[in-house]
Amino acid sequence: MTYFLGIDLGGTNIKTGVVDDNGAVVSKHSQPTEGKYGADRVLKNMVDAAQTVVDAAELTLKDMAYIGIGSPGPVDTENGIVISSPNISGWSNYPMRNLIADALGRPTVLANDANAAAFGEYWVGAGASPDIQNLIMLTLGTGVGGGVIVNGQIISGTCGYAAEVGHMIVQPDGRECGCGQKGCLETYASASRTAVRACEMLAKGKASSLQAIYKSDPQQITAKAIFDAAAEGDELANEVIDQTAYYLALACISLTRILDPQMFVFAGGMALAGDALLSRIRQHFDAQNWHAAPNAVTLEIAQLGNDAGLIGAAAIAWDANRND
Repeated sequence: MTYFLGIDLGGTNIKTGVVDDNGAVVSKHSQPTEGKYGADRVLKNMVDAAQTVVDAAELTLKDMAYIGIGSPGPVDTENGIVISSPNISGWSNYPMRNLIADALGRPTVLANDANAAAFGEYWVGAGASPDIQNLIMLTLGTGVGGGVIVNGQIISGTCGYAAEVGHMIVQPDGRECGCGQKGCLETYASASRTAVRACEMLAKGKASSLQAIYKSDPQQITAKAIFDAAAEGDELANEVIDQTAYYLALACISLTRILDPQMFVFAGGMALAGDALLSRIRQHFDAQNWHAAPNAVTLEIAQLGNDAGLIGAAAIAWDANRND
């Protein structure tokens, strides 16, 4: 059996896991990132977390064929550098790969965390089939993240900014986005902005079972609350979800034209709604999609759940090992 160490570096927590070459998690561990204390503290925490999870697996670092790291923000995968990270103080052009490799004594690879998670789904998740070599993952949370796999390889782009699908413009001169653009996908289809749109409609007094919650505490109007209301037949909730599905379908159609994927995988908190969301995306996608291609594009819910990040990090380690 061959083992890999996956490190999923989050803004809040560092999740680590020992994963075997079948994609099974042997052991896992989570501890605070402590990014506010700077890069050196984060590096120390990563090293400590790695040792802890390897010990829990009753293995040694020498048993790890490769280490994989998934890091937020743009990364230079070729040179192993984190270009920037908004949640870690002073982290700019940080040579993470080499520092971790030196500290742990094992060959190490680095990728953007969303790309790594997409590769994990390709390896042992929703796309785990020899026939699937091209997939796109959309992560629906506070924003909309993305990962693109083409011919079994992560697409990172020139500067590590590829697959920023949340910043595709789906509505010209639309809602303002934190990135500075207007009309980005994530301003219409993220979990947080889905809730914002519901609150805007509720503020206008539109009838809904959500009105009582809104008047008591608008912060309780979450994507989950909206889906729960929709399941009970609430008209406003269903309208909001349908709008979200429409914009996600628009993005998928544009991505299909450019990249010709076999599969879209939806992850993140809002994807937990399952077919309540997926069926609506599929309806809008099929209504507008150009059916010239001989193979239908499938839409699936991600399968790796809370372990997606650490399995994805291990997946890029597995890929590096098989290509070594």
